[in-house]
Amino acid sequence: MKKIVTIIVSLAFMCSAQEAFAWGGWAHRFITYTAEKYLDPEVKSKIEKYLGSSMIDHCSWMDEIRKPIRNPKHPEHDYHMAWEHTLAWHMITADKNLQLSNERAYNNDGDLLPNLKVCIENLKNHRNFTDSAVVVNLKCVIHMIEDMHCPCHIYYTEFPDCFRKPGVKYRWDLFSLFYEGEKTTYHKVWDGMSILELYPEYNEDYAKFQAKLDNLSPKKIAKMCEGTPEDWALETAKDCRVIYDWAKPNDNIDREFLLKRRKLTVQQYHRSVYRLAHTLNECLK
Repeated sequence: MKKIVTIIVSLAFMCSAQEAFAWGGWAHRFITYTAEKYLDPEVKSKIEKYLGSSMIDHCSWMDEIRKPIRNPKHPEHDYHMAWEHTLAWHMITADKNLQLSNERAYNNDGDLLPNLKVCIENLKNHRNFTDSAVVVNLKCVIHMIEDMHCPCHIYYTEFPDCFRKPGVKYRWDLFSLFYEGEKTTYHKVWDGMSILELYPEYNEDYAKFQAKLDNLSPKKIAKMCEGTPEDWALETAKDCRVIYDWAKPNDNIDREFLLKRRKLTVQQYHRSVYRLAHTLNECLK
C-alpha cells in the first residue's frame, strides 16, 4: 500500500512535463463530458480548481504518461515515464470462472482494481495531500473508472497469452481483424469505435451523442451506482466475456456487427458515466 501511494504521489511531479502532449481518446473525452454533467456544482468547481480546467482535458493522462519523451540529441535516453508502474493499471483480471483473479498482469504492482481503490481512498482524504498529489489521484480515478468498463479491458486467464510479457507483440484483446475491409484490432473496435459507429452522422459531436444516449432515469442511475468497485469490475468481467465469442482473429466485421451489439456498448457507457460522477461526488464532497 505504501509503495503504491508513493508511486502515485511521485507521479505528480511529472505532470508539467506531460502537458505538452495532445490528449487522445474520443471515447474517454465523451464519457467524461457526460459524467461532468452529473457532478455536484461544488465538486465540479473543486475539480476544475485542482486541474486548472475541465476534467475532459485530463481524462487520457494515464495513457499519455506511458509515452516516451523524445530527446533528439540523445535518442538513447528516451524515457518512458512511469511505464513499469502503469502498464497493468488499465486492466482487470478474471479467471476461467469469471471471478476476479489475484494474479497480477505484467508486473508486481497489480492490475487496475487495487490501484483504483488506493486512488479513491486518497481522494477521500484529499485534504491531507498536496495539491499535486490530489491532481494525480484525480486523473487516475477518472481514467481507471472509464477503462474498467471498456469490454476489452478485461484479461481473461483462460487465454494463454493473457499475461504476456512487455515486448511480446500478440495479446488476445489486441488481436487483428478487419472492419469493413480495413485492418484494425479488436481492442480498438471496443475502445471507441463501438460508440462512434452507432451514429456516424454525428461526426464525434459530444452533445449529440450525449443527447441520444444519456437517457436513464434518476432511479436507474442510483441503482447502477450501488455497490463497490469490486462489484463493478466483476459485473463487467461477466457481461463482457461474450465479445470473444462474437469475433476471432482475422474475421471481417462491419457496422452491422456493432449495431447488433449496441446493448452492451450503451450499457457499459452508462455504467462508466454514472459511476465516475458518483465516485467523484462521494470523494470530493
